Amino acid sequence: MNQHDDGRGQDHGWVDPPEAGLLKQTLGAMAGGVDPTSPTGPAATMTAMSRRVRRRRTAKLGGLGGGALALVGALVLGAGQLAPAAPDQSELLLPGGSAPSQSAEASASASTRPDLPIRDGYQPDWLAGTDLRCGMPVADLESTAQGWSVASSGDIYERSGDLSGGEPATQRGMAATVKEGEGTLHGAPVLVWSQDGVVVDLGTDVFAASDLRAPLLGSGADAIEALGGPVTTCMPSGTGDSTVFETPLPEGDYDVRVVALPEVPSGDLAIAVSDPVQVRIDADGAHSPTGEPGGESVIEFPEPVGGQVARFDLDRTTDWVTAKLTRPVYSSGTPMRVVGRCDGPDPEALLPIEVVLWPTGDVLTSTQISCDGDEAGEEVEIPADAGATLDIRLPGIPDGVGRAWVSLEPATPES
Repeated sequence: MNQHDDGRGQDHGWVDPPEAGLLKQTLGAMAGGVDPTSPTGPAATMTAMSRRVRRRRTAKLGGLGGGALALVGALVLGAGQLAPAAPDQSELLLPGGSAPSQSAEASASASTRPDLPIRDGYQPDWLAGTDLRCGMPVADLESTAQGWSVASSGDIYERSGDLSGGEPATQRGMAATVKEGEGTLHGAPVLVWSQDGVVVDLGTDVFAASDLRAPLLGSGADAIEALGGPVTTCMPSGTGDSTVFETPLPEGDYDVRVVALPEVPSGDLAIAVSDPVQVRIDADGAHSPTGEPGGESVIEFPEPVGGQVARFDLDRTTDWVTAKLTRPVYSSGTPMRVVGRCDGPDPEALLPIEVVLWPTGDVLTSTQISCDGDEAGEEVEIPADAGATLDIRLPGIPDGVGRAWVSLEPATPES
């Protein structure tokens, strides 16, 4: 018997869950004129099954037969056309269906959030199986991961630049500490944003690249980087593999929580949620409250030199911290130097500096400069095969520092 035979005992990869009886329930619902896509109908089991399939695929433990899934999707879709959805029922996109138009989504959301239209109830596919939804009240953001705890432990910062010689890309990061419990953390923690008590951004897809790395602006040896982006993942464009997120978080004040997503033994995702921290977005980016600002600083941030690979600017002289890394594409083989200035109350304090490879966070070289306000630096050796994208990491900031900047640039700067 070949792989196309339909023997009764052959395993086709489809198992109708005994607790769901999805095929039977769907056919019965169609026959009775009941909408199987209702919140209590048989289609409600589709989310759970999709979640299990996706987790197994991510962990490389197997998959689900596509033919039977498409069949059930088609059956449910057909039944849905027989019974119209209730006016207050959330839209459910099923196999063979089409997404609602972007203009309709935007106009529907704009009536309640004119500055930041989001799709209420939307859940990015990588969060399937969790209770995280766009537009949910922050009061419902509760930890479900047994034994896990997470906390913000540093200022928010931005990392931007041409990553592939094309459109500029921006990421946001923040130091976080995580206490592990039951399960395994496969992706970095994410930054979840809320405004006026409502979740407006669920963070980036950290399962696409599961590197756990130290933050660029450090606050202790145990800190890891929590990730986010400048656009909200609560306003999708397109569907399926073509889904993109293009709506930026507008200027304003937000509450930001660090959320870790460990996978528990059942294969589901649990969530661990930190206390909120305030973040302000303005024309210069995202900022954390300074707390105790550094003193006035006489140093200025210089214009980039020709051939500059990366630069980190830190300003703590105002009520809101500015921390920003910019990085053009690195051209390997050029002798490089690390140079910078650090201004603080203790001229003997040292600012540690690391040049690290993105996205792994591997340290390529390290040095330090005094926080006496004078420019200092040294030539560093960067392996010729290091890679195309390098970060500057400041693993610790001396107390009272007002401003600092660090540049990775050619040892003999271009004009």
